[in-house]
Amino acid sequence: MLSSLRGKIAFAYAAAGLLIVFLVLAQYLALAGIEHRVERSDIVAGLLQDSLEMRRFEKKFYADENPEDLTAARQHAAIALERLDRNAQSLTAMAVPAELHALGEALREYLTGLQAYPALSDVERAPAVERIRQAGHAVSSQTKILSQRDHQALTESVGRAHRWLIVTASAVLLLILMGGWWLSRRILFPIASVEQQLRAIGSGNRTQLEAPALDRELISFTRVFNSMLEELDQRQAALRRSERLAALGVLVSGVAHELNNPLGNISTSLQLVVEEGSDGDDQLVRECLQQAESETARAQNIVRGLLHYTRQQPRGPKKVECLPLQRIALGALDLIRATLPVDRVDLDIPEELKLAVEPERLQQVLVNLLRNAFEAGGDGVQITVRAHRGPLAELRPSAETHAVGELLASGGPQAPVIRLAVEDDGPGINPDALDHVFEPFFRAREQGTGSGLGLFVAQEIVQEHGGAIGVAPSEKGGACFTIWLPCECGGRA
Repeated sequence: MLSSLRGKIAFAYAAAGLLIVFLVLAQYLALAGIEHRVERSDIVAGLLQDSLEMRRFEKKFYADENPEDLTAARQHAAIALERLDRNAQSLTAMAVPAELHALGEALREYLTGLQAYPALSDVERAPAVERIRQAGHAVSSQTKILSQRDHQALTESVGRAHRWLIVTASAVLLLILMGGWWLSRRILFPIASVEQQLRAIGSGNRTQLEAPALDRELISFTRVFNSMLEELDQRQAALRRSERLAALGVLVSGVAHELNNPLGNISTSLQLVVEEGSDGDDQLVRECLQQAESETARAQNIVRGLLHYTRQQPRGPKKVECLPLQRIALGALDLIRATLPVDRVDLDIPEELKLAVEPERLQQVLVNLLRNAFEAGGDGVQITVRAHRGPLAELRPSAETHAVGELLASGGPQAPVIRLAVEDDGPGINPDALDHVFEPFFRAREQGTGSGLGLFVAQEIVQEHGGAIGVAPSEKGGACFTIWLPCECGGRA
């Protein structure tokens, strides 16, 4: 039975497809395991937060004798106990049943002591306070142990995922190399043999072409070609062969880590929490945890934005209540304060201006614009962030502004908008590059700096909010990026 080149190529494609499916499935399973551990981390983090809150309110009650503090401590203890009972099965991966039972008993003893405390006499309260503190200390200690174990388990899971990715990628690369060798032996070598014979024929050797393999395509080709040779010989026509040209275009693109900034802020916040310890400033710990949570949400938004771009799926912004634009801008400065000199940013945003936007996503836009200005301007650059509200007809861009967004084309002249400008006195942008700065993977600066995605992601976010974004040379000599957003909130015009 004759073999077939088409069958061999189909087999190679099928094998490559199976390899891709295997790699995707392996990474899906690894990510699913990490996702499960992240969910468990949320449970442990909740227990730890509940224990910290109940101890904080307990201490406040001892100091101030405020019944509301006692009630709050009981509520947090009850929430922690309910969370522990509800997720006991999930927590067995980090703690033996005896530890979970001891934690539950300590919580119950703590809660019982708090509930009974108001009815105790002055003589009975002193030993009761000691028992409550011991139970609370046991709860705090055990939840911290669970948190440490969970962090270690999550770190190990990520490490295993990295190792598994390396192993599977190496295996796939090896199989691809082996597949290439097999294809070269089964397809390229016979074709090369045919080519050599054809070259000889082109040089004047009028021998018959022989099939180098028992593939039906090659045999059919040699028969037809030999028939052609006979016809050419009969007509004494010279055979001219032209060199075949082949071109293989490969688009190589790299996606930079937009997550470096939020992950760095999360790490800094958590380090501050660790340094404060259980006896530290509760307000500072709470603020650090809130910032870590906010940065986590921003990282998720970054990932969703990138996935939205690759999948080309329509997505609209999630409308929220009206928020002060000044507060959003200050939040963006806080996000980069640890890595960039924000004291060189002059913020000129009236307190009355409000927008209905996703604050994390608009902060991402501002962070990208500010980071670009600092990186392009270098040492000593000064940046001004200012905002105005008014009708679109009065705030339209100038003729030299390169802008994208349907708002500028379809918005009514009296439509209320907020114009937000980020202007620097740096070296500016090459005029030839202004039309391309919002394209993906385009770098206005030298190769090797940035990912080429920052401004693209920024304009995607702005347009998803129904706005527009543009760039123009600044009067200060640098660049001025301007954002127009529809204003659905009241404020100063």
